[in-house]
Amino acid sequence: MKFKKICDFAEIKSGYAFRGAIVDDANGDLPVVLPRNIVSKNFADCVNVKSAALATARRIPKNSVLVTNRGTFAACVFDGDFEAITTSGVFVVTLRSDTVVTPEFLALYINSEIGQRQILAKQETMTVPALTVRQLSELEIPLISKNKQVLLSGLYDVYCRRAALIAELQQTNTNFINQIIKGAING
Repeated sequence: MKFKKICDFAEIKSGYAFRGAIVDDANGDLPVVLPRNIVSKNFADCVNVKSAALATARRIPKNSVLVTNRGTFAACVFDGDFEAITTSGVFVVTLRSDTVVTPEFLALYINSEIGQRQILAKQETMTVPALTVRQLSELEIPLISKNKQVLLSGLYDVYCRRAALIAELQQTNTNFINQIIKGAING
């Protein structure tokens, strides 16, 4: 099997370095993707800021792979349905147009056990694990056919949807039991 380093087919940039805490602005018109949004894959929960204050911040290109770089390492594809920026706690991996790797497969591989082991092997001793641009760029991705990449990515999407439905069902069951207990107590 052939492998290619991420730096051979993509560009990696760090997100915007905010000076201080990011405050959610009710009048904000620019979502800020935080590491928690990548871990949960929930872009509806982004913090909003005013775009005029961050005119120089790079917007996330469509179909970029977002990778958290501290603590737990997670990746997801930014579909580009809205304009957004991200913090310095997230790397933005933009694939070149001539690449043989799909964004979905890259995110899937980084999230896989094999990808996580490769990331952890590059770690230097630290209290909080951190990933540098250099370490991420040196990650070796297996080159499999685009058809297999699409198939694996599709299977993973089905798996994620199923897991989300199971979690929702478990929460519904918990809420149901709690309501029964409250009803029995309040009689």
